[in-house]
Amino acid sequence: MPRFLLIAPRPHWDADFAGIDLSGGTSVTRVAPIAIATVAAMAPDGIEVVLHDEALAPVDFDDPADFIGITANVSQARRAIEIAREYRARGKPVIIGGPHITLDPAAFAGACDVAVTGEFEAIAAGFYADMIADRLQPHYAGGRPELTLSPTPAWELFDNDRALVGVVQTSRGCPFECNFCDVIQYLGRNQRHKSNDQVITEVQRLYDLGYNRIALADDNFTVYRKRATGLLEALKAWNGTEGRDFITFATQVSIDLARDDDLLTLCAEAGVSNLFIGVESVNEESLKASKKRQNLNTDMAGQLRKVVSHGLKVEAALMVGFDADSRLIFEQQHDFAMTLPVGTFKVSALVAPMATPLYDEMKAAGRLDFTGEQAHFPGADMVTNIIPAQMSKQELYTGTKWLISRLYSPAAFWTRFQDIAGRLGPNPLLSRGSGRLYNPPGREQANRHFGRMIRTIHREHADVARVIAQASRLMRRHPDIRDGLTDILTTWLLSLYVHMEKGVYDAEWAAMDAPPFETLRQSA
Repeated sequence: MPRFLLIAPRPHWDADFAGIDLSGGTSVTRVAPIAIATVAAMAPDGIEVVLHDEALAPVDFDDPADFIGITANVSQARRAIEIAREYRARGKPVIIGGPHITLDPAAFAGACDVAVTGEFEAIAAGFYADMIADRLQPHYAGGRPELTLSPTPAWELFDNDRALVGVVQTSRGCPFECNFCDVIQYLGRNQRHKSNDQVITEVQRLYDLGYNRIALADDNFTVYRKRATGLLEALKAWNGTEGRDFITFATQVSIDLARDDDLLTLCAEAGVSNLFIGVESVNEESLKASKKRQNLNTDMAGQLRKVVSHGLKVEAALMVGFDADSRLIFEQQHDFAMTLPVGTFKVSALVAPMATPLYDEMKAAGRLDFTGEQAHFPGADMVTNIIPAQMSKQELYTGTKWLISRLYSPAAFWTRFQDIAGRLGPNPLLSRGSGRLYNPPGREQANRHFGRMIRTIHREHADVARVIAQASRLMRRHPDIRDGLTDILTTWLLSLYVHMEKGVYDAEWAAMDAPPFETLRQSA
């Protein structure tokens, strides 16, 4: 029986909660790796499949596997090639698939024995038949299949006690056309959906494994109102009923959701209470240039306040480095962000991912800064592969790091937290069923790791400890929204810890009223 080792590489960058050591030697990951679990679920009898998330433990290059499979997005691509090199040097055949090899196959030329491009469902049977017969082909090209073909991921093969958030992919594709987004290049603009029954089956499976927080992986969950309404009604009928405690869901939506009160209410009633929204920029010229049309001609702060009033929590994305952005953009984004009822932000410098319209535009203009191998791996959260129009790359990096530090500072968070407390609506699930968040014994390990992180940051940072104490007093005065405020506080603490560990957060910079451009210039 062939042994197939499927690996999720540790990202080279991305200030996310991936493999942070919270317990003196044991790592925990924020989100369970759905790609390798889905590929594993398609394997027939006759293949032994093993899952390995490098965020949790180093790769064992002496593993007795017969075949090595690696899936990689852009942040994992370099590490995927490094892992492949080590296994191939030991005579192991390596298969690489995933988004980045699909968008940029040249980046992996000579790096693997088998390339899998596109989505896997329609080609899985042939691929695994060839593996059993030991006749794998050098390239398998999947298309964009209907998601009714996609199985429930093989989560039983994963170490679920060490992931905080489970994942259910509810759709693939997005009808919008943001010019910096590679999702629509990989998955298409025709959004394909799993059935409601498929989603509920996967949610129940994760519930049975002990997850009380589940990410609904959808690049725009509410863009098709009829479909979203049907799925939310199914989730509402499941969540906290038939003897189950309730769980919470997170997903990604666009800001135009705020125009639909009925859908906002249904999100809260279903437990889809954590929303990631791409706000991107206060600069309307930047929004126009990037084709982020849904954010134009609207009061974004007012819209987000409306979302929060329904009991929903928002994490917002902010980007800097558009051609319309001068060096003032960092202070402008900071001032704008401080008006938003948002606890945590995903702040990044604009990059041009391979195969996007922005990449083609920058390449034609001679403004792609990376060459050779680097050209295939766009920059990290604070490092761009674009030559900015109105500042240097160093200034963009400095401004981005200052903006992150300033917004994540305890003082800034506390200001926003108090504002949120005055606007956040109650959680309707508290009045249904048991009214309790699911907290099974199986989650003790992950909760214990998280508790250690809280104690560490509380002990080592007095300003953080003060915010925790102030927030605790405020939450006692607002029992009807205490669960929501607790979620916002813990998400900030988790993100701040990660930013500190990865050197992204700088307390000295956080105390500055503006990015330290001149100081750096003088020191140089």
